[in-house]
Formats: sequence, C-alpha cells, structure tokens
Amino acid sequence: MPQAKKKKSTKTAKKSTTTKVHKCSATCSHNKSKKINSGERTHVYIIIALSITTGFLLLADALMIAQV
Repeated sequence: MPQAKKKKSTKTAKKSTTTKVHKCSATCSHNKSKKINSGERTHVYIIIALSITTGFLLLADALMIAQV
C-alpha cells in the first residue's frame, strides 16, 4: 500500500504582519514638546511667590476691616 504524502501547506494563507503607522494631525504635539528653560522657571516661581504674598495681604486687610 502506498503511503499518503504529507501536506506541506495549509488551506489558510498566512496573514502578513504589518505595523500600523500613526499619522499625526496638525494638533498632535507628542514630538514637539519644548522644555522650559531656567529663566522662565524662575519667572514662574517669582509670580507664584508674589501671588501668595498678595493673597496674605488681602486676607490681612479683610481681617482688619472686619475688626473695626
């Protein structure tokens, strides 16, 4: 009796694996990140300190008005 030959290929074809390419729109900014420099950082710290000081002064003024 002759033996049956083994199949070397399957009925379903192999699906090619492709990588998805993400195209960014005009609003996409993941590669456009800009680091803040030290001059801008100190400016932000100064503004925050002045804002906190102004808040304390406004609070003290409101307390003095309430006591009179």
